[in-house]
Parts: sequence; structure tokens; C-alpha cells
Amino acid sequence: MWLDHCRTALYRLYDEAGTLLYIGISHQPEVRFEQHSKSKEWWPHVARREVEWFDNRPTAAKAEEEAIRSEDPEHNGTYSPRRSRKSIRHVVAADGVEEISLTLARSKLTSLVRKAEAGTPVALLNYGRRDAVIVSPAKYQEIMENRRIVEALRRLPDLLEAEGNADARETASVLREALAVAKRRALESDG
Repeated sequence: MWLDHCRTALYRLYDEAGTLLYIGISHQPEVRFEQHSKSKEWWPHVARREVEWFDNRPTAAKAEEEAIRSEDPEHNGTYSPRRSRKSIRHVVAADGVEEISLTLARSKLTSLVRKAEAGTPVALLNYGRRDAVIVSPAKYQEIMENRRIVEALRRLPDLLEAEGNADARETASVLREALAVAKRRALESDG
């Protein structure tokens, strides 16, 4: 390659907390930083840069591969020991849930929580699989109420078949609970 003989820099980019964001090589690192600033969503988080020079590009490329494999920066895909590029994504899924890989979510956690608070669930992905979902407190409350309703409805047939006044009172109590939740939801959706 025509740049093989050129002096080449291996650079490491860190956030304010000292998390390694990215490792790369370039014979003109300042030009490369400018390119990153225009194309990489993580660039605003870069707080510190370390640059190490090598006599030629092949030596720098070998050092880059070894560094990525051993240090595993947040935003490198090539050579990363914990992921393939296919599993790293930030998309809205068909069910309307925002999905984001953990490697991307770390630097965006505050904004993701704000999205969830505004009503948009955010799924955190680990190797392409949903591991957790961030939801608003109101959505969490709705989920918990739905679970209570489902449990009450599961118990309903047994209660209806049971004999005696105690069972009838229990049945009435379960039905009242389910109806109260349904009524509250209907009022909230109208308002």
C-alpha cells in the first residue's frame, strides 16, 4: 500500500470518565479526528486523546489490532472480542420499541431514560438480544397492574366453582379489583 512506509499514529480516544471509546490509526490523526467529529455519534463524548507514533503503517496496524483485542473499546467493531458488527444496532423495532446495543447505550443512558420517561420504551440489547427494557414509571405501573389483573383472572374460574360465602366474597373482591383498574385506565386514556 502506498502509505505503508509513512509514519503512522495509533490513537486512543477516551470519555471524561476514562472509558476507552475508540482505537484507530492514521498518518494524519488530526484530519482523522475531524472526520470522526462529522460522522461518529460518540464523538461529542471524547474528552481525551492519546497518540503513539510508529515508523510505518504495518507496525501501527498490528499494534492497533492487538490493542483493540486486549482493551476492547466501546465503539470498535473490527477485532472486538465481544461482538460482531451485526449485533450492534440502534433501531426502532416493528413493535415500536427502540432497541439499542449495550455498547451504544452506555454513552446515551441519560437521553434514553428521558425517552422512556416520555413514553417510548427502549430495549437494551446484548449480542443482539433484548436483555432489558427501560420504561417510564407510569408504564411500569401499568405493567404491574396488568399482571395483577391476569393473576386475578387466572384464579377466577376456581373461585366461581368453589362453594360457600367466603368464596363468593373472594370472587367479588377479585372482580372489583379488576374493574377498578380497568375503569382507571379508561379514565386516563380519555383525559
